[in-house]
Amino acid sequence: LALCKDCLNFHPSLLPRHRGSMTQFWAIFEGDEEAGTTCHRMVREFDAGRILHQVAVPADLGETALSLNVKLAGAIERCFQHVIRLYLEPAGLPPGIEWNVLEFPYHYKAIPKDGIIDPSWPDDQIERFIRAMYFPPHE
Repeated sequence: LALCKDCLNFHPSLLPRHRGSMTQFWAIFEGDEEAGTTCHRMVREFDAGRILHQVAVPADLGETALSLNVKLAGAIERCFQHVIRLYLEPAGLPPGIEWNVLEFPYHYKAIPKDGIIDPSWPDDQIERFIRAMYFPPHE
């Protein structure tokens, strides 16, 4: 990180929500009404840097991890276009918006209940879990 003045990451969630892995899964599983991408400054801790820009997309009813991933690809492209324009301006990139990383959990590469539906979940949670798990091809 010390070798570059502007180390950036394009994270597929609207930070500070859904820091970490499997962001499409978490957005659907937790019933978010929107998802998106965030360009943030890289720091030693993952997904914890100052936010430079965000692009939101709707998370529609019936959204799957696959369909949301397609939307996020477009959001990442739009976010990059905005940030590269800022970078090329004489003033360069702004410092970004700081936020308290301790207030938001980090999602590791783990699926709730090891991928097994919990019968105690309400029906809408089970339905979101199934949609969040849909990301073919399943080889």
